[in-house]
Amino acid sequence: MPRASDLPKHAVSGDKRPSFGAADTMTTGYTGKDFLAGLSKDWKLKLDKPVEQEMPDGKKRTYVHGRGANGLTVSAGYADHKDMSSLLCRTGTKQSGGFDFLASCTGIDVTGVDHGKASSWLKQAKKETDALYEKEVAKTGNKKEYIVSGVFVSGPVTMVLHRAYDKYSLRILGGAVA
Repeated sequence: MPRASDLPKHAVSGDKRPSFGAADTMTTGYTGKDFLAGLSKDWKLKLDKPVEQEMPDGKKRTYVHGRGANGLTVSAGYADHKDMSSLLCRTGTKQSGGFDFLASCTGIDVTGVDHGKASSWLKQAKKETDALYEKEVAKTGNKKEYIVSGVFVSGPVTMVLHRAYDKYSLRILGGAVA
């Protein structure tokens, strides 16, 4: 697990992205059920039943995936099958309301998360990520560039924004870095 001081503070190209290892429980007893229900109601997402998936390390994790007709997707992971350990929110870069959806994902109701700071971090992360994406595309001519924002740590979670071509992925991981 990297130390917070070693994580990028500003956007970096995909080859320099930090590695976090497996996400850990955000907080014991936090299922995220009410948060996911609110998110799916507000954004008209259809949540699927929980599924078990085998990870590259051989361990099984439980996931709940959701999708909206508008191209928004959400995926919640549970390291111990009951307490939330990760949340992944995705949208298209040109998706109407997509950025607002990501902003509402930063409102995750885990104790200790500073929502004001998370919201302003996301705005800054998007600005930096888009700027570096444009710069890299101008340099390489390759529209499939992969950019990762600076990392935000708040309470028991770490947030990072990824941009790959025409998609944003906001990852919120449990197991805060030291």
